[in-house]
Amino acid sequence: MQDKAKYIAFYLPQFHRIPENDRWWGDGFTEWTNVKKAKPLFKGHRQPIIPGELGYYDLLEGNIQERQSELAQAYGIYAFCYYHYWMGNGKMLLEKPAERMLLNQNVKIPFCFCWANESWTRSWYGNSNEVLMPQNYGDKNEVRKHLEYLIPFFEDERYVRFNNKVVFMIHSIKSM
Repeated sequence: MQDKAKYIAFYLPQFHRIPENDRWWGDGFTEWTNVKKAKPLFKGHRQPIIPGELGYYDLLEGNIQERQSELAQAYGIYAFCYYHYWMGNGKMLLEKPAERMLLNQNVKIPFCFCWANESWTRSWYGNSNEVLMPQNYGDKNEVRKHLEYLIPFFEDERYVRFNNKVVFMIHSIKSM
């Protein structure tokens, strides 16, 4: 008998401040900055939509990830797939929410990673040629450092597995 499909929600970790976003997009920038600027595009299009129960949360404060986990599971989500930004040379962006989740066993929802392996540019403003943070793949040592970083996540009992193998997605395989 075949198992039922399981829903995995992509988890964008951009809902907290980082120095790079302050520098590139303005002081205090998070993804909420863009959400708040949304405008209706057609009749009946309600924008911006103010977040419900959790409000304009900060992923690095309080027990927000526990609450997200509970809500997601209550609505049938099996797991979160965290966007993972390993830029090369040991440089990461937006890694703190996944690291906090790993340390907090009260976050019950299973998880996996999608390596968002593309350079960060100003494409939001129509300038994809201006590179803010390049994606560098590096040599074998770089690959080893990346894997060593990931191993504690892969070893966590909550990490999603398929046929007893960890699930690790790569956003843009053609970029490699």
